[in-house]
Amino acid sequence: MVGDDEKALSWDEVSDPTHVDSVVEPAPKGVEPASPAVEPAAAVVEPVETPVKPATGSFLLVSYGILGGVVLLYTVGWLLGIRDVVFVSRDTLSAVASTIAQVLAIAAPAIWFGGSFVLTRASKPIVRLLVLLLGLVATIPLPFILLGASS
Repeated sequence: MVGDDEKALSWDEVSDPTHVDSVVEPAPKGVEPASPAVEPAAAVVEPVETPVKPATGSFLLVSYGILGGVVLLYTVGWLLGIRDVVFVSRDTLSAVASTIAQVLAIAAPAIWFGGSFVLTRASKPIVRLLVLLLGLVATIPLPFILLGASS
């Protein structure tokens, strides 16, 4: 007879309700499990098909990482390019609008990056990559490129 220690480490009983491929349903709490009505070897269990979402490939993960790094550099470029730009106006509304525009310009690459992931959730990965590449072209930090990072 097998000892309790060795029996605890083996899965030789298919009629055990805790076994993964068991044909016996686990009994509710407080109810003694009954003996199986059908022989475990004779029972046929049909597999249940669950839709499997394909995993993101390594090329896509590396591409997303590279594009995310470029977006971070673009954000820093906007920050450095705009920090010395001073908008002089007599009108308070124009000054506030200019400040809001500068903040949005700094955040635009990150907003495009996050928005492209949210809005292309149901699309093919190539569409997402194309939208991200379009965002890199659309959010180039022109003040940094044209004026440089003056200290």
